[in-house]
Amino acid sequence: MSWLQFTIAVRTDETAQFEEALVANGAVAITFESQADEVVLEPAPGEIPLWERISLVALFPVAASISGLNDALRALDPDIHKRLDVAFIAEEDWQKRMANHTVRAEFGGRLWLLPKRESDRYAGSAEGVAEHIPADKTALFLEPGLAFGSGSHPTTRMCLEWIAGHVLPNQTVLDFGCGSGILGIAAALLGARVIAVDYDDQAVLATRENAEFNQVSDRVETYSLTEFERNRQRWIGHFDVVVANILAAPIIDLAPTFSQALARPGQLVLSGILDHQAQQVVEGYPTINFAPMIAEAEWVCLTGTVA
Repeated sequence: MSWLQFTIAVRTDETAQFEEALVANGAVAITFESQADEVVLEPAPGEIPLWERISLVALFPVAASISGLNDALRALDPDIHKRLDVAFIAEEDWQKRMANHTVRAEFGGRLWLLPKRESDRYAGSAEGVAEHIPADKTALFLEPGLAFGSGSHPTTRMCLEWIAGHVLPNQTVLDFGCGSGILGIAAALLGARVIAVDYDDQAVLATRENAEFNQVSDRVETYSLTEFERNRQRWIGHFDVVVANILAAPIIDLAPTFSQALARPGQLVLSGILDHQAQQVVEGYPTINFAPMIAEAEWVCLTGTVA
């Protein structure tokens, strides 16, 4: 099958209206890409972090009617043709593009991360499992997607490595800023009971769906940020592990919440932190004894226990 691909250069403040127009006119997939390999640093709490200059890449069935889409785009910008590129994309080219975010990797000696589309190869097939996954290891299946949710970003890999090496059966884990649910689901597959929280309702839904796909729905409870805060008293001293792969500024702001949520003893895992921000984060958690930091490229993962 071939696809019709629309690529539009937009500013951050334009993304919502252009995305709405694309979805309303039949887009089956939309990808956000940086036009200049920008690194997202410090958005305000509650904001969705995006680059300043973005390419919206939308995929449509090749037989789709685009007359309505053209009208909608021209209503947003009469000169839309100056920043719009349209191309036909063959199925195999789309699969290659998706494969750029596909992760096949082992973490902590006992957890494999694999793309969802390969799950049928392993279900009920001893030969398929044996090819990549020994019997004493666990597989987590996730749809390839944006770097922070797929396991391809350094911050996610460092957290997965820690989770796979440390989380024990029947521990309680808080996955704060769960996104796709990758970290919480990994912990659940290793036997933990997980509370997954995100301010974005779509992230909560994605985590719920991914937990169901990986057959750990009974071990993963999902909450919006509002629901989590409404039950704040319930979480005091509740968690053996708190993991947050978000950004330095909200991690510092959330220090009281995370510190109170930890059981004694409890383990804290923080990532989404650039190396030059690490000391500021450490200073924001005076009750945590931090281990030597884990680092990959310019990113770090801080781990520690309650003092």
